[in-house]
Amino acid sequence: MEDPEKALADALAWLEEEPDSADAHYEAALAYEDLELEAERCREMLEVRRLDALSARSPLRDCESIIGDEVERTLAELPADFAQRLGPVTILVEPRPSRALVEAGVDARLLGLFEGATSEELAGPDAPLTTTRILIFSHNLAAAFEDEVSLRDEVRITVLHEIGHFFGLEEEDMHRLGLE
Repeated sequence: MEDPEKALADALAWLEEEPDSADAHYEAALAYEDLELEAERCREMLEVRRLDALSARSPLRDCESIIGDEVERTLAELPADFAQRLGPVTILVEPRPSRALVEAGVDARLLGLFEGATSEELAGPDAPLTTTRILIFSHNLAAAFEDEVSLRDEVRITVLHEIGHFFGLEEEDMHRLGLE
């Protein structure tokens, strides 16, 4: 892992040369995160979000349709008992994390996000009254994967990863299962 101070210096030098580079802002945001400078990380992530939205294009035709189809296929292939337990979870496909999510600390280039109570929490007598949802970020997926096979594979992995969080799996579990 690179030294965060050096990573920040490199990112800032890159920004000097290319102030409108979303990738340079992203590298700066990651360095600020490593340095635990939240306000600066947030500022850079918001700029990444803005610049990515301005240059939103995908090398794949019909990527929105491909992503929607793969989300549906992945859900349809779940074992019946898992699908039934997933019932209270709303699954949404959105272009990218909202400004509010980024301001709350979410990575502007995140591929998917689970929010809310886990299945265990919802099954308990003191189940929280909260919306439980999975967000799949289509523009981020489309920007990261240039061919249909890779895109479909990553959509499937992302959906299963977020469903795993609903069922209480941690990041270490996801890594072990190949869902990272």
